[in-house]
Amino acid sequence: MQAAAPARTRDLTRLLEQDIHLGRLGPGSWLRQIDLEAAYGATRLDIRQALDRLVEKRLVRHIARRGYQVEDFDPARVAQVMETRAVLEVAAAALVIDKLDESALATMQRHAEAFATALESGTVEDQEAANIAFHTTMLAPCPNREMVELLFDLRARVPSAVIRRRNTMDLLRRGADHHFAIIRLIRTRDLPALQQVMREHNLSPGAP
Repeated sequence: MQAAAPARTRDLTRLLEQDIHLGRLGPGSWLRQIDLEAAYGATRLDIRQALDRLVEKRLVRHIARRGYQVEDFDPARVAQVMETRAVLEVAAAALVIDKLDESALATMQRHAEAFATALESGTVEDQEAANIAFHTTMLAPCPNREMVELLFDLRARVPSAVIRRRNTMDLLRRGADHHFAIIRLIRTRDLPALQQVMREHNLSPGAP
C-alpha cells in the first residue's frame, strides 16, 4: 500500500492540479522544476513528489532525460472519458431521483444560478466552483459511493480548460440551461427525460 503523502505534498499537488485544470499550465507545457520551485515556494523534493502524483493521475507525463510535461489530452481519450462519464451519470440519475428533496433541489438551484451568473460576469474559478457544487449536491444521496468517486475521478482526468477550448458562449449557456432542466425533471420525477438531459449534458462539446 502506498504511504500517505505529507500535507505539503498534497497541498502542492492540489495547487498544480488546479492550475492545470484552469489552463494556467496548458496542455503540452514543460514543467521545469526550478521554475515551479520559485512559483510555488516549494522545495525540489516537494515539487518532484507532486509531479509524480500528477503522473499517476495522468495529468502530467514524465519523459526520460527530458522532464515533466502537461499531457496533450488526445481528443480520442477525452471523448472516451466523456462517454464514460455520461454512462455513469445516467445510471446515477436513477439512483438519486427519488432521494433529492426540496431542500436539496433549492441548493442545486442556487448553484445553477451561480453558474449562470458566473458565465456572464464571473471568473473561470467561479464557474468551476458553482458547477462542482451543483453536481456534488445532486450526487450526495447516491447510495453507490464507488460510482460517485469514479465520476469525480473521471471529471478530474480531463482539465476543464481542455474541454473549454471547444466552447462558445452559446455552448456554455446550453450547459447552464441543462442545470435548470435537471432540477425541473428531478422535481417531476421524469427519469427518462432526466437521463436524456444528463447524457446530453456530458456529451455536449462544452460539457461543464
